[in-house]
Parts: sequence; structure tokens; C-alpha cells
Amino acid sequence: MLMAGAGGAALTACGGGFDSTDASGGLPTDVSKASTVSLSGATAPPAASLTDSAGTVWTLLNGRVMKNGTGVSTGSSVAQALLLYFNGIIYAQNASGVWYQNGSPWKNIGTTDPRNVVKPSNTSLFYGINGHMAWGSGIYFTMTAEQQLAILKDLGVTMYRCDTADAGMSATLAMALRGAFAGSGVGIMPVLNPRSAGWNPTGTEAAAYSLGYDMAVRCAQPLKGLVTHVECGNELDTIGLQIGGDGSQTTDWSPSQWPAFRGVIRGMIAGVKAVDPTIKCGVNVGIPMAYRALQMLWNGISPNGTAMGISGAAPLQWDYTTYHWYHSSGKLECAGRNNACINVLQVLKDSFNVPIWLTEWGWSGSADSPSAQSAYVQETMASYYAIKDKYNIECVMMYAVIDQDYGLIQADGVTKNPAYATFRNFVVANPVKTTA
Repeated sequence: MLMAGAGGAALTACGGGFDSTDASGGLPTDVSKASTVSLSGATAPPAASLTDSAGTVWTLLNGRVMKNGTGVSTGSSVAQALLLYFNGIIYAQNASGVWYQNGSPWKNIGTTDPRNVVKPSNTSLFYGINGHMAWGSGIYFTMTAEQQLAILKDLGVTMYRCDTADAGMSATLAMALRGAFAGSGVGIMPVLNPRSAGWNPTGTEAAAYSLGYDMAVRCAQPLKGLVTHVECGNELDTIGLQIGGDGSQTTDWSPSQWPAFRGVIRGMIAGVKAVDPTIKCGVNVGIPMAYRALQMLWNGISPNGTAMGISGAAPLQWDYTTYHWYHSSGKLECAGRNNACINVLQVLKDSFNVPIWLTEWGWSGSADSPSAQSAYVQETMASYYAIKDKYNIECVMMYAVIDQDYGLIQADGVTKNPAYATFRNFVVANPVKTTA
């Protein structure tokens, strides 16, 4: 269900501030993009220029930041003295020691050097929730990181699942982690969404891998050292991949679309690990009984119309299994068609033997009344709390903190549904101490 907004912040510059008019200041205006990317941590000076991953050349001229030879504004009223390229982001420090982060517009991030190590804030994982901090429009866009954090703290959650599809969206998350979230006890788990980055579910595996890898690198660079877990993809099985059944059989999956599905996930995991091999990568499905798709990825099996499929593909494995389960799907420990009573959690535990994260769970949207929503939250949280150790469930993340149909808070960002108090009171009464 979680989708990355197409309006995520882009890393571009605009006018205003110390250099309030575009100017080349004597530099040639035909500065072309460079092909060699500067090392993370490089500064100018002493370097004459910096080159980011897009090939853009950044220089300083008379206290102004220059982008490919054209002056841009950082919003600073004081001359800029230093440029920094760090974890895929361009920063500028002015003569007063204040740092600015490239964006549209540039952001004043205070006097803390971006290179200073900021450890992930949370040490507890279990209670989580979904939100859209990095969207470029909507209610989340109107709320500061401090405002969102205040809600999370009140609820008692320690992990915030937020989608990202480009470097700008990740930079928004990174800024929150270095700012309001630092030392708060609340961490962020980014979920990469190739559906908002041009992924073609009917394309080749090679093309999908390349897109997934490049997107993951761009998204992970700003978050290096700030997050411990990244979810690689969101419900990618729901776009034409299922051709029959309920997802629990090999024959339920499309042979023609499988390569792009596998390729983009492979690429995302490889891209994240290339940036920071210590980050743990998770993989999910969105169709309730689609655990078979995960088993096939894990064991290198591809669908070919037969009951067993065809083996021989490289196994695709992850550090933690993520899964989605809503009220409309029934009981997670007794699920399936025709009273099959399949224990999906046991299947996940036995198949992969890695921690399980339920990264989306919730009621049935507007189909459930406010009282039914509250009752479902109480029942479900009690169930997950009771069985967490049995199945090695590390985190359960409700969808969502703010949403008209699924939120603990309505779309205005203010009005709390009855389930809000139910959620909050359960967390207070049932603390969980787990180490990230």
C-alpha cells in the first residue's frame, strides 16, 4: 500500500540569499558535466571543484556556490567558504560556520558538520508505524520532522517506515535523522520504491537490475550511517505478476514478468550493500498468500507453468523477511482459501530462518467502523506481542500514522481516531526492549 510520492524533493538549486542573482562571476558559462565523481568527504577548497553523482560540477567563486558555472542561492546572507560532497549530497558552509544542504530550496542545517557520525537513534525495534515523511505534497509535507516525531513519541513507536524513490527524498529522511530524530529513541526504516522510479515490470532482468541498483545507491548514500535496515521494494508482486490462484503456488506467477521482479530486487539489495554493507536488507510481498514468491526468489526458482518451476537462477536472499497483513485477510496463523488454515508466520520462519518484520498491518480501511478499528488494534497488537518470540518477529509496523481511511490520525493531521488511544495505551502497558 505504501507508495512514494512523485513530488519527492529533488536535489536542484534555486535563487535567493547571498548570491541572489544568477551569475557566472567570470567563470565560463559552458562548464560541462564531468565524468569522474568526487570521493565522499571531498571538499573545495582544497579541491578546485567537486563533481556529484549526476556529473554536476560545483565550485565556489567570491563566496557564491556555482553549479556548472552558474551561480545558485543557498539562502545564506553570509559568504560561503567551503563546499562538501558527502554521502551523495552537496553541502556548503558559510563563513559563520553554518551549513546548508543542497535542495530545492537549499536547507539551513545548523552548525553540525554533516560528516560527524550520528548513530541510529533507536535501540528498540518492535513497535513501528508507517508514514510518508519524504512526500513532496500532502499532509506530511506540511508537517515538520519535529511535529511528526512528537506524534511518534506520544504513541511510543520506535521505528518509522518511510518511502523513498530518489536521493532528494532520502535527503529529507537524513536531515530528520541528523536533526529532530537524533537521540530521540525513534529510528527510520526507509522502503525503496522502484514503482516511483521508472521500473518496468515487463522489462528484462538486466534492465530491472540496473534500475534497482542505481536507485538504491542514490537513495542509500544520504542515509549511510543513519539507518540500520532498508526494505527493498514495496508490494512489487501486485502489478500483474500474479496470474492465478492465491500466490501460494509456483504456477500462480507469471513466467514473463518474473525476470523484472527478481532483477529489480537483486539490484536494490546490491546497491544498498555497495553503499553500506552493514545495512540489513528486507524484501516483502503484498498479496496475502504470496509467500511462495519469496520462497522461489530465495531458492533460485523461476515459474515456467509447471508445479515445481525451473531451478538454476542465482538464489536471492535477504537479512530479514518483511510481510504485509490486513484485517481483510483474516488470521495470519490460520489463513488461506477453503479453510486451509495455513500458518503463514510458521512458513516464513521455516523457509528463511531470518527475523520477520510485519511492515504493514492494519484494519480494512473505511469498511471498519471507528469502534471496529479500535477493537482490531487491541486484538492484533496483543496477538503479535504474545507470539513475537515464537516466530522471531522483530518489528510490527501499523499502516498508518496519518491517513483518512487507515490512519490513527485522520487526514487533517490533527483529529485522532479512537484507535489512537488504544495503540498508545497498549504500548505503554507492554514495553518491549530489543536491540537494533
